[in-house]
Order: sequence, then structure tokens, then C-alpha cells
Amino acid sequence: MIGNAIAWGESGYSIIEEGELNRQTWALDVHHYLIAKPNGQSLPGKFSLEEAKARIEALEAG
Repeated sequence: MIGNAIAWGESGYSIIEEGELNRQTWALDVHHYLIAKPNGQSLPGKFSLEEAKARIEALEAG
């Protein structure tokens, strides 16, 4: 299940939560994060939040 998206960086990348709905709390248990390019396509891989932030910053740095 996809959760919230977090805008990150200066050029339109997004970090997207992915996990499972906890049926006891009705909250999303985030398992990992995905990265979406500014054009909406996703980068391959699954990341921790810190890994996703660092990957976007590295992509933007060139």
C-alpha cells in the first residue's frame, strides 16, 4: 500500500511511503520508501528514508 509522498530536493523528486495497513490501529506500517522522479517515473529500488534523501541529493548534485 502506498502512503504519503514527501517532496524532497530542488527539482521535483518525491519520496513515497510503502507498507501495510495495520488493521488494529488503521495506521500504515511503513516498510520502506520509493523515489519518484520529477516526471513521475519511479527509480528502481527500495530505500530507508535517509537513503532516499541521500540518493536524491546525489542525483541533484550531478
